[in-house]
Amino acid sequence: MEGIFFIVSTFVFSVLVIVGILLLIYKKDIEVERRIVAYYGTNVLSFNHKHDKKSESKKDGLLYKRVIAPIIMKIRVEVTKRMPKHSTRELEQRLRDAGRPFNWTPIDFRVVQVSLAIGISALLLFLFFPSAENKLNVVFFAVTLGGIGAIYPSFYLDGKKKDRIKAVEKTMSDFFDMLTLTIEAGMGIDQALTKVCKQFKGPLSEEFMTTLEDMRLGKSRKDAFYELRSRVPSEQFQSIITSIIQAEQLGIGMGKVLKSLTKRIREYQREKAREKAMKAPVKMLFPMIFFIFPSLFIVILGPFAIYLFVNGGL
Repeated sequence: MEGIFFIVSTFVFSVLVIVGILLLIYKKDIEVERRIVAYYGTNVLSFNHKHDKKSESKKDGLLYKRVIAPIIMKIRVEVTKRMPKHSTRELEQRLRDAGRPFNWTPIDFRVVQVSLAIGISALLLFLFFPSAENKLNVVFFAVTLGGIGAIYPSFYLDGKKKDRIKAVEKTMSDFFDMLTLTIEAGMGIDQALTKVCKQFKGPLSEEFMTTLEDMRLGKSRKDAFYELRSRVPSEQFQSIITSIIQAEQLGIGMGKVLKSLTKRIREYQREKAREKAMKAPVKMLFPMIFFIFPSLFIVILGPFAIYLFVNGGL
């Protein structure tokens, strides 16, 4: 115990001595630093760091303007010339279904694909081609990875579309429940939609806010809802919007319609949950065969096999 106390006290004393010596050595610098902080509200290091960051951002901006931007502009011009109209329409629909990530236009999407393909291939050739013994392999891998880079944005769009559909279908029941309550409380459908959209976050409320904005700009409710239906690629959502449009045309009370639609949404979600539960045993079969059963066989039969191997039989 005395030895531990001696070691700790010696360590603390040594630290205090070193701190005192450093304070004496850097006394003037510390005083200057205090005055700078008192006058400018910052220290020298942070000021220099900010200055360096500004200069670096200026350099990056110059590099982008002089080197990268002209290359991207040339690619954009060539893509615009060569891109057929039917491909533009298909891409526009895909981008709309995916929620238009990064506010991409069809031209932007193609530019990203071409830039990734050229950039990845050029980078790999620049890094590995000069020192490679087999140049053909390097070219093959560069072209292959460049092709993967060109295809990746399409997979990204498909993934965004699936995520968006899931998010819409997940929030539909609660969204329309709240909408039904606000309409039954005496609000009009436009006011109710505005109130509910402010309380919910996600692609569903964003799409309804876009629809409300279209109606404020003079578009009829029917046309705005038809466009809403075309923007969201969920069959369940599209059928619900169609029912709302028909109910408005026939003059049926919107509260009753929304209540029946909400029941239909919940029934659909229950059926989907049952369907997933029925598929679960089939999906679990292959992991059990390839991963769980081999481990069980090793644990159960392994000691017996070792016993047979050591003793030469039963």
